[in-house]
Amino acid sequence: MAIGVIWHPPIDQQAYDAVKDRVFQAAQDAGMRFHAAGNSPDGWRIIDVWDSREGLDGFIDEHLRPAIDDVSGGQAPPPEPEVVFDVHYEIA
Repeated sequence: MAIGVIWHPPIDQQAYDAVKDRVFQAAQDAGMRFHAAGNSPDGWRIIDVWDSREGLDGFIDEHLRPAIDDVSGGQAPPPEPEVVFDVHYEIA
């Protein structure tokens, strides 16, 4: 079953773009179906839909954490989604 993920990372657009450029293809290969990101009134917001939790977790461990560490010089907190939920209905 697909899952929805909402992130609110403590980053700015420059950091987001640097990480995205390094990991976007790996995310698609790992099962990311949908991705949207942008500024919100309280900071950066990312919304994803993934094929599975296992694909998301593997992507975080193998690609996202190393990319964030590289971009931030090891200063950024590890990425943790705020909300993960089963997707009941999706329009692509």
